[in-house]
Amino acid sequence: MAALGVSKWIIASALAVAAASGAVAAEKNPLLARDGLPDKYIKRIKQYQAALNKLDDSDQSKGIYRNSTLWGANYPKIRVCFLEGSQALREVVANVAKEWQAEDNSVRFDFGKAGKRRTCQPENGKEMQIRVSFSQDGYWSQLGQNSVVFVDQKEPSLNLGGFMNVTPDQLSDYEIGTIRHEFGHALGIEHEHQNPKGGCDNEYNWNLIYSYLEGPPNNWTKETIDWNLRQASGEDLQLTKFDKTSVMLYQFPADFYKKGAKSKCFVPEPNSQISAGDRALIAQMYPANAASRLENFQENKEKFEAIWKKGDEKTTKGVMFDAVKAFFDRPGTKDDPAEED
Repeated sequence: MAALGVSKWIIASALAVAAASGAVAAEKNPLLARDGLPDKYIKRIKQYQAALNKLDDSDQSKGIYRNSTLWGANYPKIRVCFLEGSQALREVVANVAKEWQAEDNSVRFDFGKAGKRRTCQPENGKEMQIRVSFSQDGYWSQLGQNSVVFVDQKEPSLNLGGFMNVTPDQLSDYEIGTIRHEFGHALGIEHEHQNPKGGCDNEYNWNLIYSYLEGPPNNWTKETIDWNLRQASGEDLQLTKFDKTSVMLYQFPADFYKKGAKSKCFVPEPNSQISAGDRALIAQMYPANAASRLENFQENKEKFEAIWKKGDEKTTKGVMFDAVKAFFDRPGTKDDPAEED
């Protein structure tokens, strides 16, 4: 999206907010204007979560459900393909996404060879963990393994809408930050403003937020708003201290907070960089030591299996599939030859 396109989103967002409140400042974040998982995917995942809650709806179990979305030890690399887009654009996305990789974590993306980044070919039957689109509406990504459990290989799992309309050197800081943000989701990181330790739920002016996001350019349903903004529950790996500098934090204008700019959740500009806190979290989720990662994976599987065994045949059928098998017994990429340069 060119600078002019971003300006249109800013203006549209500002008008929508002004109509709702009559007083909201014009400072808007294009990421907020378009970031959010489409309703059709939310409905699939919520149906699954509701069925799991019938087995055990404690906060501890909800945390275990979340941990199941992390790419397990059977995924030493995460294979990425593109549904469209020039090789130049694909190269930029690949290089920015790889900023999540570091010596203290075991995250490794495989985009295919440099200059010939992989095109999605679902007909060959080879699982692609992340499938990038530029043609659908909005910016969004599935959370970790949800991209292969709830989404067909023919469907995108991560979308960067409008990026094909510009040359890669025209991408703004907002859009580069968006790539970082969406690949954070693809690794299983949730929105920072949903971190229970942040308490942003109590900071927001919810009436204004609903009025704004239900209108153009978002046109979100209440379900979508709650999915993307409401505080998460569950004892999981995401419960680190609140990180105000996280690239996963939404930026709202001050009017969206009861205390305005004094709110602890308010940031004056969108966070476009991966923060030190983000890096510490990803190292915790994907430890560099292979034995530690395998131990985490096995522990999560055992906990999930214990919950699964609580259900009778009727309740486990309600989950739609064998969740233990779907999340923990996938072939993964451990036996695949390297394709990345």
